[in-house]
Amino acid sequence: MALNSKRIIATLSLSLLVVFLQIGVGAQNATSQQTWRGYVTDTHCGTNCQVTKEMTPDKKCVDRCVRKGSKYGLWVDHHVYVLEPQNMAARYAAMDVSVTGTLDGETIHIDSIALSKRAANSKPESN
Repeated sequence: MALNSKRIIATLSLSLLVVFLQIGVGAQNATSQQTWRGYVTDTHCGTNCQVTKEMTPDKKCVDRCVRKGSKYGLWVDHHVYVLEPQNMAARYAAMDVSVTGTLDGETIHIDSIALSKRAANSKPESN
């Protein structure tokens, strides 16, 4: 009977090891680097920020909300993710950007942020 108990314990241990390994792989995939494209807005107004006639966030509104304690966020489709670190997002307030980083819950940890290719191509040429 002791041999049978040892087999059961060994089988359970192996099963738990497989489960923990799968959880570890899932957690690693959840934090893998991704790229998002959207507008830098603020988390207070989010998708309801005062918008310009082009239906993009209004820079004055974003700046005002951040001064009052809101955080910079990335507006993607109908969702706003918090951007960290905030100082990397600040210079892109109300701009169409591409953000590469990792998602942790509702927060994107920025590795890089730049004007999106569409926004960069639509900039007026300087003389």
